Formats: sequence, structure tokens, C-alpha cells
Amino acid sequence: METTTEVLQLRPYLFKIAYSMLGEIEEAEDIVQDIYEKWLAIDHVKEPKAYMGRMVVNKSIKRLNELKTIRETYTGTWLPEPYITTEAPESPTIEYGLLYLLERLNPVERAVFILRESFTEEYSYIADLTGLTMENCRQTLHRTYEKLGRKPKLPVDFEKHHALIEAFLVSLLNQDRSSLEQILRSDIELYGDGGGKKTAALKPIFGFEKVQKFLLGVMQLPENQGDQFEVMPAFVNGVPAALILRKADKEVDSIQYFEMDGSVITRILFVRNPDKLKFRTV
Repeated sequence: METTTEVLQLRPYLFKIAYSMLGEIEEAEDIVQDIYEKWLAIDHVKEPKAYMGRMVVNKSIKRLNELKTIRETYTGTWLPEPYITTEAPESPTIEYGLLYLLERLNPVERAVFILRESFTEEYSYIADLTGLTMENCRQTLHRTYEKLGRKPKLPVDFEKHHALIEAFLVSLLNQDRSSLEQILRSDIELYGDGGGKKTAALKPIFGFEKVQKFLLGVMQLPENQGDQFEVMPAFVNGVPAALILRKADKEVDSIQYFEMDGSVITRILFVRNPDKLKFRTV
């Protein structure tokens, strides 16, 4: 079948579904490319969006089941691959913190949640793409809310977000325990992903005392002494984050993503696995 302008324009939509399902950029790109190649062998389709959307959901569910085994043997905590850009995308991908929480869902629950909450698709469309009934879609969505235990969030105030990130980094650099206590919520969570290639917390860390002890301990390591790092503003899935570079060779050391509630940080996602630190175009 001819690849028309209408069909080509579906690529960003299909990629966002696949990426939100898998949490891996190249995996998502491979699925979308495969769908376009298969599209050329199809004779006629009345609704390209629904047809290709169904293909991407089915392929993503199958691939997610395959990846589950691989992730179970991952060294330390597996975090999704962040979509890192130097400018905020006009149409950002799914929020990174939420992308991590979606690991609590099974593949079908994940598909229903993404299609409804990220793309505001109608239940009839979601049912068509997933093979569920509309009532089952509603029940599945309700179940996902319970599993995620997450309230809807207000849009991110970029200015306040940047300011809080900067305050945190300055406090950490100065090892100012008092300031950190004001910035980090008492039930702060920290997740690190080094993938066995870079040093990172192997297990999640919970609570202010333990998180502060870990962060200050990292700052006191020999390799972190002196003025060796610089911070570059960046965006992860459309939200401000901190990109840490080594000054000597401009190598990306890590990306730090922060979830916030008002004027305090509630969760830090700390990615050091070099395979997950590539820049993307907006």
C-alpha cells in the first residue's frame, strides 16, 4: 500500500505509544519501522490510525512480555530510558516518573492506561486496539489507578522546577544538610540505574535520613572530589532535569530527574547507565 502523507504523519503517535509501552527508545523505533514495512504489503485499509495503532499495541505487548525476563536479571534497579532533549518538546512524551510506575502494570493494563490517560482516546477506540470490550477497558483503567496509587498531577511550572533543582544541586555540592532537609520531603525516594556499567544504588532508597546519607556519601567519594563536574540544563520527557557532565571530556555522567510536590522533592530518578544517556532531537 502507498505510504501517504496521512500515514507518515502517524509516526510520532505510533512511536509514543510504543515508547510508553516499552520504556526503551530503540525498541520503540524498531517496532514502528517494522509496522511501516509491513504496511507496504497491505492492500487497503479504511482507518490507518486504528489499524496501525492496533499493530503497535500488539507488537509492544508481545515485546514487553519478552523483555520482562531480561529486566528481571538486570543489575540493580531498571529504570526506563529517558527521552533527553536540550529543549522542551512541543508535544512531550509520557512523564518519566509515571513511565517508571507503569512497570507495576501488566502489558494490557499498560496499553489501556496509556491510550486513555496519555492520548485521551475513546473507550471504543481502545477496545478496538486491545481486543477488550469497552466495559473491560473501564474496569482495567480503574484497576490501574489502584495499582499506581498516583493522583493526577498539575502541569509542571518550569521556572519553579528549575529553581528547586538548582537549590538541590547547590545544597548537595556544599553538603548543606540543613538545606537538604528543607528541599527533600521526609519520605523522599531515590532510584538509581547504573546497569552494572556505572556505580549506582543497587536498591531503591527510602526516607530523608537514608537518602541524605547516600547522597552525601557519593559526594565524598575520591572520584567526585574537586571541580570535575558541570551541570547542563536538559529536559527528560519534556520536564526540566539536570544533566551532569565531566568537565575533562564532556562525557555525560548521569541524568537526574526530580518529581516535586510544591516546594519539595519527592522522588529522584538517577540514571547513570551510559546506554540510556543519548540526546534526542525535539
